[in-house]
Amino acid sequence: MEPPVTSPKLAEIIGAFETADIERANALFETAGGDQFAFRNGFDALGQVLAVMPSDHWRRNEAAFCSWVVYLCKFGQAARASGHLNDPDLEFDKTVRFTIVELLVAIHLGDPIDSADIERWIYLERTLPIAEPLTSGLYYNAMLAILVRVGRLTEARSFGVRAISAFKAAHHWHLEHFIHLHLADLSINEGHLRRGRRHLYSAKICLEKSGEAHGNEEQLSEIISLVLDYETGNFAHIPARGAELRTSLIEGDSWAEIFNQLARITILSLYFTAGRRAALAELAEFQVGYAQRHGRHSDVLALLEIEIDRLDHSLGGAEQAIARLDPDNLRGPIGSILLSGIRAALGRQNATLTHVAGPRAALNATLVEAAQASGQARRRLVQHAFLLAVRESHVAPFVENRETLSGLGSQLTASGFVRGHVQTGRMVRKVLRTVEQSYWVPERLRDLGVTHKQLRVLTALQSGATNKEIGRLLGLSEATVKFHLTKLYRATGVRKRGELIEITMGI
Repeated sequence: MEPPVTSPKLAEIIGAFETADIERANALFETAGGDQFAFRNGFDALGQVLAVMPSDHWRRNEAAFCSWVVYLCKFGQAARASGHLNDPDLEFDKTVRFTIVELLVAIHLGDPIDSADIERWIYLERTLPIAEPLTSGLYYNAMLAILVRVGRLTEARSFGVRAISAFKAAHHWHLEHFIHLHLADLSINEGHLRRGRRHLYSAKICLEKSGEAHGNEEQLSEIISLVLDYETGNFAHIPARGAELRTSLIEGDSWAEIFNQLARITILSLYFTAGRRAALAELAEFQVGYAQRHGRHSDVLALLEIEIDRLDHSLGGAEQAIARLDPDNLRGPIGSILLSGIRAALGRQNATLTHVAGPRAALNATLVEAAQASGQARRRLVQHAFLLAVRESHVAPFVENRETLSGLGSQLTASGFVRGHVQTGRMVRKVLRTVEQSYWVPERLRDLGVTHKQLRVLTALQSGATNKEIGRLLGLSEATVKFHLTKLYRATGVRKRGELIEITMGI
């Protein structure tokens, strides 16, 4: 990274603007970085310069415009920055600098990305100035995030590697650390958890080397760390951090995918540890925060509500709810993964529509297939799922498809499948323990002596399922379903299914 402007130099720029020596001020500002001023000198220094610029100077000078827009995005005003991009009174000739800022705004907003814009932006690479690696790095950074949003993950990773090379050439450790965070998140979504950890470690090393901190860098790293915790089944502590981290994304650096990622792990962790009502309340807070930060409603978060319905076996109306969402906003990894699981539960053909290839997708597909099988076929598929999961220590996919394991616990732990395979045996035991703990029983039902096994039957009953359908869904015999219902009738003091549903629906 080039040395930041010294205090006398900064004072000179500020003085030139204050004395209305605009030509000299512009020249000094360009020398100090121009459109890249913030990335070379820090946002605090940029804020001081912007404070003394004439109020409409950004309309006449491209470098000032670019710096102003980047400053707005940095501090949570991407929607306002987007309005400036379309200002009809801009007086300067637009160059590649303007287009790169346009890309940076697109990262921060949650708007759908038009395919024609993507091709136009990809073509922009041919016009990048060879002697300006920082410009190239900013471009590659933006393209990485945008291509992830539209599900073009292989291309996204390629742009990420190029961004790292460019920022290394520019000696800009701080910006390189953001690329490693993007690639860590992408790797985790694909299911490459060990690769994700390596990128997170590299991000922290780069941030330490940079000696810079302009806002919520530590919180962004913490979010990625929590995503790794969630994927490995350690999610009890995540909800306590959700609100503070959400605020850091609203007020500081954020992009749509990291906001949705934090929402996903926080809300699902809450569902598994505190129940549906707490999860939906937190989801509403995230929707408000997303709109505040990114200027629109999040279709991925709306899909997350349907995912909670899937976990509750209450997907009535899900098809209509999905139809109301914009499919272009669901092409990223999180939207694709959620949508494929919901469509599988709905019995849709070709349900695995995710653009995300990798260990997690293979594991999800195996668990979905197992859920549709029975007997020995289901047990063999679940065993295969564990073999897929053990390398990366995946636990979350089993919790999210927990009914698939119903009735298989003793068969998995006592069989030759784990005998002699210490790591696999440890993995099976952890998954079974985590799955059992994921069934949250409301306090009022706990006081009545209702167990988590009875709660599973009750939840399926509330969706309108018959005893036979409940048994098929939960992997239980019809006689076992009747046994649990009898226990529920006694616990609640009712005699009929309708009365049981009515008395427990609001709990």
